[in-house]
Amino acid sequence: MALAFSRAPLTSTKLDTSVKFVKILVANRGEIACRVFRTAAAMGHQSVAVFTPADRGALHTRSADIAVAIDSYLDSAEILRAAERIGAHAIHPGYGFLSENPDFAQAVSDAGLIWIGPTAASIRAMALKVEAKELADRAGVPQLTSGTDKFPVLVKASAGGGGKGMRRVDRPEDLDEAIAAAKREAASSFGDDTVFVERYLEQARHVEVQVFGDTHGNVVHLFERECSIQRRHQKVVEESPSPGITDDLRDQMTSAAVSLASEIGYVGAGTVEFMVAGDEFFFLEMNTRLQVEHPVTEAITGLDLVQWQIRVAQGEPLPLRQDQITATGHAIEVRLYAEDPANGYLPNTGTLRTFDVEAQPGIRVDTGFVAGDAVTANYDPMLAKVIAHAPTRDQAAQHLAAYLRRAGIEGVVTNKDSLAAILTEPDFLSGATTTDYLDTHPQVLEPHVDLVRPALAVLAMRDVDGPVAPAGWRNVAAVPEWLQLEIGGRPVTLRWRRENGTLQVETVTGDPLLGDAEPVGTVRLTRDPITVEIDGVMTPATVRGTDFGTVQVEGHALAFEVQPRFDDDAHGADAAGPTTPVPGTVTEVRVSEGDEVAGGQILVVLEAMKMEHTITADTAGIVADVHVRVGQSVDAHQVVVTVEEMA
Repeated sequence: MALAFSRAPLTSTKLDTSVKFVKILVANRGEIACRVFRTAAAMGHQSVAVFTPADRGALHTRSADIAVAIDSYLDSAEILRAAERIGAHAIHPGYGFLSENPDFAQAVSDAGLIWIGPTAASIRAMALKVEAKELADRAGVPQLTSGTDKFPVLVKASAGGGGKGMRRVDRPEDLDEAIAAAKREAASSFGDDTVFVERYLEQARHVEVQVFGDTHGNVVHLFERECSIQRRHQKVVEESPSPGITDDLRDQMTSAAVSLASEIGYVGAGTVEFMVAGDEFFFLEMNTRLQVEHPVTEAITGLDLVQWQIRVAQGEPLPLRQDQITATGHAIEVRLYAEDPANGYLPNTGTLRTFDVEAQPGIRVDTGFVAGDAVTANYDPMLAKVIAHAPTRDQAAQHLAAYLRRAGIEGVVTNKDSLAAILTEPDFLSGATTTDYLDTHPQVLEPHVDLVRPALAVLAMRDVDGPVAPAGWRNVAAVPEWLQLEIGGRPVTLRWRRENGTLQVETVTGDPLLGDAEPVGTVRLTRDPITVEIDGVMTPATVRGTDFGTVQVEGHALAFEVQPRFDDDAHGADAAGPTTPVPGTVTEVRVSEGDEVAGGQILVVLEAMKMEHTITADTAGIVADVHVRVGQSVDAHQVVVTVEEMA
């Protein structure tokens, strides 16, 4: 079938048959750009990437047929110039950035290009959450109440999504600061700082319905997705079908979603999001784009939603009627982040020395990274989406958890062990998931993983002729030997003495020689193959690397790095004061030299990986010096303000 695109695909069904081969520019980056490229190539289209200086060597830049340099993914005029330069016929916006900007959609159409998305009018109707709520209310969709009469409340960016520009507020006195922070983040992420306040519904589920419309007036749904497990109001685990709604409630929600989409003449892929409490549901927002979590819908339906988007943009009718769309099995998606869940989800930067996340039967991986790529503070810390599809929910969860444990990732701290812990936690397996799940299940943020056997396996790998001390250490029986490592982002210190061919091993907290010790037992180590034997229990292990690498024991693959024997005091003991948690850009400096500050007072606001971080005073005192300025790029652990305690 010859490819034919309409130059005005969202307002006309007439096709331009002169177009035989189409260049599709993706106005986005990372995994979604790579994902669109795959479908475009399968359909016979040519793919065009845009990239900023930070993304010159990124996977999406390397994966496209053509790549064009730009300065910002938020500069619509620059993206249109890039499309003109290389003769692109169509633009796919991906998600985030300009994907829900009606002015950009209109500008694309006005330039004679094909917009692979909803009409500008549909986006405009739903883009500003305040107006969207009014429209849904007129359509009879149940609403959450607005205002500040009752706390907790949620401050939300009107033009936002993905948890950006969103703050929960539990006390009236915290509202002003939350609004100010939400406005800053919204302006940075979406170019619009409008926010609104609505009731925060506790003990609720977040359930959304995938809808699709065409230019012929057809609208269908492709079932629902549960997205309740969230951190910082950003989704972490998504699945379909939802484990917590009845068939009757599903029918009500999908009908409401289709009605709302039909009311505005919706075209393309969209998602209507609801909060669910018991047998009630309330409209949250409509996302007029493809969602990050769309792969779970593709898994259960067997459909390619990007292909549907392109075909609808051609002016074709939807490929299937509602009664032809069926669902099979259960799908679960997790978002693999470069972050530390046990440390306030602090983003992590570095180079991916190893990134073993290949697809396998029953497992799909969407990513914008490969081994050797740098994870920077410029963009969101999501490394990949990993999706499991199986006949049952329990099977999907079990398969996905096992995959995550075995995934070898070196160079950055990730949330993979936390995700695996969620997938095997009893409340999750029973389907008892609400939006406060991570707050009420802190054990999944720092799951217990035996680090002793992996550490001993590393010791065995570093040893040539049996267990030996690190280089330069005397092998004297009276003096204990020791080794400090970081395993899976956590410190481990081993201390041992030799006795008749075995090791008497302890783990140590604090100083390697003087710290508190916990006996491990009698240990025997062999190297080829590597085995760790503790008190007669033998476990095989695989180790890649010596000073750093990956160690795999009992189904867990953990990154390790041997710590230097002597601390070089890289940051200097004389530079005391609050420091930056991650690399980023200073957006606010709230104090000046000589100011009196209270403990916990915000001193500096930092933006990193599109999230806002506040740096506060440790104690009350006087500001002796301010070391940063607004707009300055800073490294992690950089002192921002020196505060001297008051006499």
